[in-house]
Amino acid sequence: MAELSFAHCPSMGCKNSPRVIAQFYPPRELRVYQSDRSEFGFALGLNGLLHLFRDKTCVVFLTKILLRLFAAWRRTEQGGVPKNVFMVFEYLEYDLTGVLDTPEIRFTEDHVKSWSQQLLMGVHYMHKQKVIHRDLKASNLLINRKGELKIADLGLARSWNSEMKRLTNKVITLWYRPPELLLGMTQYTPKIDMWSVGCIITEIFRRSGFLKGANEATQLDLIFQVVGHPVSQAGNPNDWPDIKQKCPLWKKFQPEAGKPIYPNRLKQALKSQLLNPKWMTDAAVELISMLMTLDPDKRWDAEQALLASYFFESPMVKKMNELSMNFSVNSVHEWECRRKHEAKHAAKVKAQQNVNAKRG
Repeated sequence: MAELSFAHCPSMGCKNSPRVIAQFYPPRELRVYQSDRSEFGFALGLNGLLHLFRDKTCVVFLTKILLRLFAAWRRTEQGGVPKNVFMVFEYLEYDLTGVLDTPEIRFTEDHVKSWSQQLLMGVHYMHKQKVIHRDLKASNLLINRKGELKIADLGLARSWNSEMKRLTNKVITLWYRPPELLLGMTQYTPKIDMWSVGCIITEIFRRSGFLKGANEATQLDLIFQVVGHPVSQAGNPNDWPDIKQKCPLWKKFQPEAGKPIYPNRLKQALKSQLLNPKWMTDAAVELISMLMTLDPDKRWDAEQALLASYFFESPMVKKMNELSMNFSVNSVHEWECRRKHEAKHAAKVKAQQNVNAKRG
């Protein structure tokens, strides 16, 4: 096994990890991050969840948890449990946000279909293990040079069973948050992850976010404008009969008498603003529509989604090792794209300031 070198290195941009503490390569390329959640219990709990997936390639591989070096590894001076916990994960060259936000990276319909299927396979396995991720988004999906897509960042994940009556409501990044959470539901199911998957697959097709609200109210309004208002009408695709009982905030957001009720225009929205419109087939639209159904009871689960016609129409899904990964960029992640955008914005602001100074 390669020797670890514990030197403080510049940040590698891991969202929950401000510093790289060490890195080593054989037998796998690995990097070590220090979590900003230093509670020992959190690390062990996360390790327990990841242990469920130890034989699966769909979830990012946790090599080991490292406690602080030497004496701190064993016990603190007070005889307690060490507070600083280091977690070693395998390193993947890309995350999905980095790929989508980098124009130099050109991918094909084969990548869209394969990554969508790999995502669903990973989510299906997690849900079979009674685990809800609760923060699925493009930047939490890592991709290596073999074309493998892996689910990362289980910081908000938890075990789940149908007897749970009250769960944390403030989960899932806003753009990927399903309507039931925005409407205050606390007795939810793994179907909350499936809405996120629908948003992610749409994002792959568009190479940009789909529903980008600035806050919870505008996010809900965007959802209603695109997917339509929930109604109590059997046979209507937006029928959600128990919304009043399960979503306490619905009374605040339901249309007032005399106000227009938005129809479902998701299919039209999915066909617009596409770089490659031919890729968004009717079967792809059906898949995303069933993942983004308002009523979670009617929303497809991962097993149903994997049987969608989209994965059985031409072109057929390629195995990950058949994907061309000869990208012009060797490695890119969301934090790098964000820094580039920030640098461009700062340069524009500075240029404008210079112009204003000259005019003054």
